[in-house]
Amino acid sequence: MAQSGGKFVTLNPDIEDRCNKYVYRSFLMRFLGNIEAKTDAKGRAFLPAQFRKVLAASGEESLVLRQDVFENLLVLYPVSVWNDLMDEMRRKLSRWDRRQQMAYRTFVSSVVELSIDGSGRILIPRPFLEAAGINQSIRFVGMGDTIEIWPADTMETMSKEDFSQVLDEAMKEEKNMKEEKNMKNMKEEYEGGAR
Repeated sequence: MAQSGGKFVTLNPDIEDRCNKYVYRSFLMRFLGNIEAKTDAKGRAFLPAQFRKVLAASGEESLVLRQDVFENLLVLYPVSVWNDLMDEMRRKLSRWDRRQQMAYRTFVSSVVELSIDGSGRILIPRPFLEAAGINQSIRFVGMGDTIEIWPADTMETMSKEDFSQVLDEAMKEEKNMKEEKNMKNMKEEYEGGAR
């Protein structure tokens, strides 16, 4: 197997192929854009075509919907992204710690799986729309591997100053981590050669 920024995925999760369990996907699922739309009386909305194309190209057939943890909005996760997130959370949150188990339960139980109908629409359940304060106008925002659904008139953004400060801090932190790793590797090579 090779990996250069792509993703390995199972060919068919229902059937395990022992010889060729993974296929290399040469692209990453990336949702980009900020698209306004409307829901109908039943809560159906057309998922933007550019997002449907990304899902189709990646073999995703359904989405998981949950309310965001921090903001008053909804988040759509492709099932594979949701499963990866659940696995990561399960590794980090102990089943034997009451609060951590409750946090995990709260996160994974407040979801619904959605499918895209033949017309390209998703049905957003009324309780989710109400929880996010969505009446009819919505905004789909591509967030890389997820899609946010905002009430069209209330999408929050950061000031330029806050935005640049957060990026500056994050990039410095990443640079420092890389430098520490390089120093550790150099030290190990030096110590290995001195023996």
